[in-house]
Amino acid sequence: MTEYILNPAVNVEKARHPDPEVSVHVVDDFLENAEQLLQYAQQKAYFGQVGDDRTAYPGIRDRLPRSYDRVLQKIVEFIYGVSVIAVHRSMLSLTTLDPGKLGASQKIPHVDSVNDSQYAAVHYLCGPPHGGTAFYRYLPRNLVRVREQNREVIPEMLQQVHDYPEEHRGYLVDDTKFYRRELTVDAQFNRLVLYPSNLLHCAILDSPQSYESDVTTGRLTVASFFQLEADKFTSASEQSDLTTAS
Repeated sequence: MTEYILNPAVNVEKARHPDPEVSVHVVDDFLENAEQLLQYAQQKAYFGQVGDDRTAYPGIRDRLPRSYDRVLQKIVEFIYGVSVIAVHRSMLSLTTLDPGKLGASQKIPHVDSVNDSQYAAVHYLCGPPHGGTAFYRYLPRNLVRVREQNREVIPEMLQQVHDYPEEHRGYLVDDTKFYRRELTVDAQFNRLVLYPSNLLHCAILDSPQSYESDVTTGRLTVASFFQLEADKFTSASEQSDLTTAS
């Protein structure tokens, strides 16, 4: 089995967000042997059907071996300064759903959890012309993240999809009367982006090529979900189930 290798020359930066509370880290050249991960996707992965992973992800997925989780854990420990974390799962993900077939939850930004200790990562195995990941502000409540105490905003957002269809015609790619894009991280091959799971975010799917069912040309990523010990970590920059597409 292939062991994925953390690139010793990895570059880590903290992306600028208008809200100083928000922490988004961008890791370029994450794996030393990223091409082997791409080969796994092309030759060994079994993707199944849309919805097989029991999430709202608008595409097909396959769980990666634990060897990927191990290298992810190394970079997480470096960035957040913790040694005890749980990597819940890492899913090889290919967006395939046509905009005309989207459900309500797939037309708006989403959160993966409302828990402050839950984090997510997206690892791009593609680059331009595929879109990256956008982080949004929900304007009616001035929110950039959804916590347990305000999770009632989620059904409110879903209801607006039905009440204002002209504002929710497909994948969200621009600002609307309800959402303003606060931060964009572009897709780049072998780039890893890490962020709190309760940040409102979504994939930027503004090209038909980004929902092609072709591993070699489509929008291929790895979506990972992990947990940090609450109140027991600081980011490296400070030292020196709701899932759709990211």
